[in-house]
Amino acid sequence: MEVWIVLPVVAVGCVLLLRRLRPGKDDLLAGPQRAQALDRLQASVWRGWSEEADKRGLTPNLLRPRLLHTQWAPAPPGLTDGRTRGLTGTTADMPGLVESFTALVPQRLVIIGPAGSGKSTLLLLFLLELCRTREIDLAERDPRAQGAGAPPPVPVLFSLSSYDPRRHALLDWLAGRLAAEYPEVGSAASARDLLHRGDVLPCLDGLDEIPKQRVVRVLDRIRREFATARPVILACRTEEYERALALGPVLHGASVTEARELAFPHVMQYLRASLGEGGPSHKEWADLFGRLQHGWGVLEDEVTAARRRGVPMSPPSWSSLAPAGGESEDSRLVKRWMVQAEAVAALGGPAHEVTPQLLAALGAALTSPLTASLFADLYGYADASDQTPFQRLARAAPDAVRAAILENAVRVLFDHRLNPDDWPDARRHLSFLARHLERIDRTDLAWWELSGALHHGLYGGLLGLLAAVAGGITTASAVDGGQGALAALQLGSAALGTGMLVSWWGPDRVASWLDEFLLRRSAARRPLRENPETEAPSGSRAGDPRLGRTSTALAVGLPMGGIMGFLGALPNGPAVGLLIGILGGLLFGIPAGLLGAGGPVRGPRWFRRGTGFLRRVAGGAGVGFAAGAALGLLIWWAQRSVPWADAEQMDRPSYALAAALLFALVGMVLGMLSGFLRWLQTPAPADDSTSPRVLLRGDRRLVAGWTLMIAGLAGLAMAWIMANSSTGRGQVAEASVLLIVLALWGPIAVRPWPRYVVARSWLWLRGDLPHDLMGFLEHAHKVSALRQVGGVYQFRHKDVQEYLSGSPADTSTRF
Repeated sequence: MEVWIVLPVVAVGCVLLLRRLRPGKDDLLAGPQRAQALDRLQASVWRGWSEEADKRGLTPNLLRPRLLHTQWAPAPPGLTDGRTRGLTGTTADMPGLVESFTALVPQRLVIIGPAGSGKSTLLLLFLLELCRTREIDLAERDPRAQGAGAPPPVPVLFSLSSYDPRRHALLDWLAGRLAAEYPEVGSAASARDLLHRGDVLPCLDGLDEIPKQRVVRVLDRIRREFATARPVILACRTEEYERALALGPVLHGASVTEARELAFPHVMQYLRASLGEGGPSHKEWADLFGRLQHGWGVLEDEVTAARRRGVPMSPPSWSSLAPAGGESEDSRLVKRWMVQAEAVAALGGPAHEVTPQLLAALGAALTSPLTASLFADLYGYADASDQTPFQRLARAAPDAVRAAILENAVRVLFDHRLNPDDWPDARRHLSFLARHLERIDRTDLAWWELSGALHHGLYGGLLGLLAAVAGGITTASAVDGGQGALAALQLGSAALGTGMLVSWWGPDRVASWLDEFLLRRSAARRPLRENPETEAPSGSRAGDPRLGRTSTALAVGLPMGGIMGFLGALPNGPAVGLLIGILGGLLFGIPAGLLGAGGPVRGPRWFRRGTGFLRRVAGGAGVGFAAGAALGLLIWWAQRSVPWADAEQMDRPSYALAAALLFALVGMVLGMLSGFLRWLQTPAPADDSTSPRVLLRGDRRLVAGWTLMIAGLAGLAMAWIMANSSTGRGQVAEASVLLIVLALWGPIAVRPWPRYVVARSWLWLRGDLPHDLMGFLEHAHKVSALRQVGGVYQFRHKDVQEYLSGSPADTSTRF
């Protein structure tokens, strides 16, 4: 068989292999398939966020007969480009606000306001109303009509608090989050295509929680990614938005809407409805509300009287009675108000401890939606014998009334809402988590990032111990004790260094950096794929390191092989060291690459139909068979050219066929295993919404599938050894050790679930976290101590996180 016969077969095998590894145009959705995916996406968005809105108290029910509605108005001219006017309305009329938004051309909205002004609430209500409007629009469409236009985009809320502009391009990061949390859209490539086409309306929240040194950089990324008329809604604090505007317009043609103070009569109606007819300190709270209403009435009368005298006055506001520095305390309005407030206080009553100064400061604080909702917790969740919330508030200094409300609300949370019988150390647990988030400058409480609470040396030591045990026992059994000790030292040192390096940077960070490096190298040679309908480039895989198997293999294999090669070269020379390094890098890098690094995956459930199991496994087997046959023929041809080879035997067709068949069978098995792992890593649609527990189960299934795969291979290998070797029993013992190490080492090195188990177990032993951490977090979410944003939790507000992080429970959050 000549070389001109072998080379085409090799070329065909390589083409099939590359075709299998690179995502093709089938990853992009088109026509009816895209429309169905968008409908499923809308249903999933509605299902998940309607449940969260109910838990946040944004929907009325028997326990919440009255809601707190915020007001919105166009931003000042200095914060807009002058071309588009901001929206005007209230959250009590969300259909009206959404109708005004859908009339915008382009549909681009910026929501600004101070901390706690209700920006996130408005964004969530916008999302739900847009979903409802889209469903009505699709129901009213005539499918036979021509030229009806594209359906409205599907709104999806993204929390930018965990976005790092130094690591990912914004559109790639959004595509990765969309594919991970909403598997209905398919791969990250198809998610990016939907974002690029404008079929998905990104609702960007969480800029308030980004570290201040990164906010302007994130806004600059938003400016560049949304330079065209692509629809987007952005929520941002007024101060950060002003700083970003100094560098140029953030969103061209966007409508900028700003939060207004709550209407105080509406606040009093909300508080009285929350107070009810009874409860602890009911008389004191009712008397306090009466004093606040009387004070507001006096303020309105004074403003009206001044206007009748021709004095220009701004609308009534509590802030005019509590100015910074006390500059207007001599004004006529303040004097007259103070005189009447003191006269009412002199009459006595259950709330006689509240001074007029504290009353004015309290009224000003209650115009913030966050403060008003926290204030309602002071009497809504206290025991009948608990009189202290009102007493602590009445004795607070006027300039510290907001801090007093926050402190009392946190006390009520731990004393009453988080059941102390079930969670006696709830304050310590949440305080530890708050300090952990403050240390890493995050507000997203992601279970897969909890491993960062432990020192990276712990994971390096664990990986080193596993590798040392495996190398020492197997080498000592096969050779002698001295060689076993040397192998244990070499493998343990290499695994320790690799584990510390990967844990220090993070497996996903290393893989992401390598992804970007490899993509930059190949960008000039391989242009981005285009959507056949729009001819728009799409499908960049940057920012999605879970699909970068090569990057993950290099992230683990290079340091592991480098350290093993260096240690092996010291006693044996550079040639042997190079061979040891290559073998060691392949031995540890390939399993890590098969698993892949990155965040958790929402893989398919076991034994569920329609998840593409047979397609991926059969496809992997076919590609592996072809690639293995090509590799076998290539090796056969290379052996023919060796001078000492038996040319006569090598030239036999049966020998070439045997080589091809042997490698083809090995390649088929490896391809099946690779397809099985890819199936576990592919997001699959499900009936339940994405949540932290769903993501945890998905990653746990991936690790369990890896363990079953290793166990199956090891079982076959052990059976063959025992059937064909006289020393099979001893070799089975060695293989058992290797089985345990391979089943544990790879997942601990690159997957988040094993690291989470290690971190949770260690912190439970220290008393910082409960054993059932996920159950504790779900209970905290149920009682509104936490809020859920997709697959992560957040504290109710950044102020609550900062308060808990300063509580004197423990001073250390590191191992």
